Amino acid sequence: MAAGDFALVLAQLFLSVLIGWAVAWALTRWARLDELAVVERAALAIAGFLAFAVAAMLLNVVTRGLVFGTPGVVPALAAVPVLWWWRRSRERLPRPSRAWVAPAALALVLVAIYLLPVLLTGSGVRTGDPPWHLGWTEQLLGGEPVPVGPAPEVARNAYPWGFHAFLATMVRLVPASTPLLAHETAHVILLAGIPLVAACLARRVNRRAGLAAAACTSLIGGFGWLMAREPAFVTSPREARFGADLVVASPNSVYELMPPALPRELGLLVAGVAALLLLVALEHGTRRARVLAGVLAGLVGVVSVPMLSTALIWTIVACLFVGGTKWRAAAEVFVPAVAVFATWAAPVGLGYLRYGGFVDITPRLGMEWPLPTALGSYGLLLPLAIGGIAGARSTREGRVLLSLTAASAALLGLAVARDVFDWTVWNNATLLHQGRMWPPVHLLAGVFGGVALERAHAAVARRSARVAAVAAGAVLCVAAASPVLASIRLAQILSDGSAGFEYAGRDFESGSFVREAGELLSPDDVVSVTGSDDLAWALFQTSGARLARYDDSRFERNDLRIRFADLAAEWDERVGGRGFTPSHTVVPLGASGPVLGDQLVIGEFRGERWVLTELD
Repeated sequence: MAAGDFALVLAQLFLSVLIGWAVAWALTRWARLDELAVVERAALAIAGFLAFAVAAMLLNVVTRGLVFGTPGVVPALAAVPVLWWWRRSRERLPRPSRAWVAPAALALVLVAIYLLPVLLTGSGVRTGDPPWHLGWTEQLLGGEPVPVGPAPEVARNAYPWGFHAFLATMVRLVPASTPLLAHETAHVILLAGIPLVAACLARRVNRRAGLAAAACTSLIGGFGWLMAREPAFVTSPREARFGADLVVASPNSVYELMPPALPRELGLLVAGVAALLLLVALEHGTRRARVLAGVLAGLVGVVSVPMLSTALIWTIVACLFVGGTKWRAAAEVFVPAVAVFATWAAPVGLGYLRYGGFVDITPRLGMEWPLPTALGSYGLLLPLAIGGIAGARSTREGRVLLSLTAASAALLGLAVARDVFDWTVWNNATLLHQGRMWPPVHLLAGVFGGVALERAHAAVARRSARVAAVAAGAVLCVAAASPVLASIRLAQILSDGSAGFEYAGRDFESGSFVREAGELLSPDDVVSVTGSDDLAWALFQTSGARLARYDDSRFERNDLRIRFADLAAEWDERVGGRGFTPSHTVVPLGASGPVLGDQLVIGEFRGERWVLTELD
């Protein structure tokens, strides 16, 4: 990564943490949760920044695109909570102490495994879902009220916009930054946040288990390294060579800490923070804490609908442990959750009714692993989690977390049934796909694994502190062998620009044809590209512009994956007839015939020269 880009990422990270911390302070003050520890406030700060981004998104909808479409508005909005916190808070950051040494060491290990490959090679963004997120974010930055997609005229938003608001907020906070860089910042936030949430949950069972839980969640791979014996990381699950270990989208979600950042990981993080607040509410009986947990559960839904199912079932189960009137406690959680989720879901529901329902737009579902293979990929985490579960029943918080684990296992069972009986769930099979159900299970396994590891460490330490430290280090070194090998191999893949990691290459670097053309195009423009659908797709990603035509080889129709049935049919009819009228064209330079319109940019893409023109 270039020094300038790295500085922009650091700036986005600093401002995101600052704003999130200020919002979290205001929320905890309102909810009367002054007893939260620093690590718990830090986890809540990530959810706080998402809450700020969603609030900015709602203002963007009301102002018809003014907030994200106009530079300077987001920083002005961010100044409000930050200045309020600065003037009203009497918080002081804790002084450095010896207690910081072990967490700092873990942070350095995580940076070396999961972040260093990106720093050395330039970009961890990959094809697949991220191109859609890039284009949708560009549409917000281009002044659209909501990100509607690449199709002209018939495009309507049917994907949660929370992640795009998250990215767009970071871009607007730091001038000269881009959604590509915001993806890198989001990756750092998730890399820190998911182990942090595991630590917070484990501390509610055993105050000393936080660090161990963070390590279990982020470092323990399977035993694939015994077969690989060399750097290995498989980027397509259907080509897996070591069971479900050393492969992307593994049931062992340690590999989800690899780049790129995705909405489901952000949703998992916020769902974990909501679960933390529910534990706090059980301990202190605060109604406002339950309301705040409900708000966070709703935020999960505007980021990732599949993760919303986890957040909601967790809230149902947690409310069963409330003393007194359980239905009232459930209402205190569910009403705000539904209200927040409805800011996105209500317009989509109206579109569902108006435009003939949904159509299936998933060309091929991801790999769903047999249960023995999936659990086998957990490696040492599986026996540690079982040991933690056995010991956690003695505390109320442990029993709550056990219930959340049972609820997540039930959702996983539904996902297995969906596969067996071929349920589509409103033509959206990914809602109950195993790939969306394993991450919550893994997070809770990390929590229980940390509890067991700390208990074992304490038992040995009573005899010899040195032996305990050496034994714990040896366990983690063996457990982390697979992630280390995967990291080394991922660095090689990123350096080669293979397996879809192409955003550090010449075609997307600063000054390239795609980037220069993207700066001139906007979501209001309709682009017709002759001779390269890859180039057309790249222009959508860098500008949010609409595509007059596009051919995805995986589909016979509905190539731009329009979710609503009637609009998808209209797209097919239009492109099969006279098509959509373009405002701009892109053609190979030197193609037969004159170039019509004003030439705006000439440059290279995939080894060929192209020219962007604006039509009269």
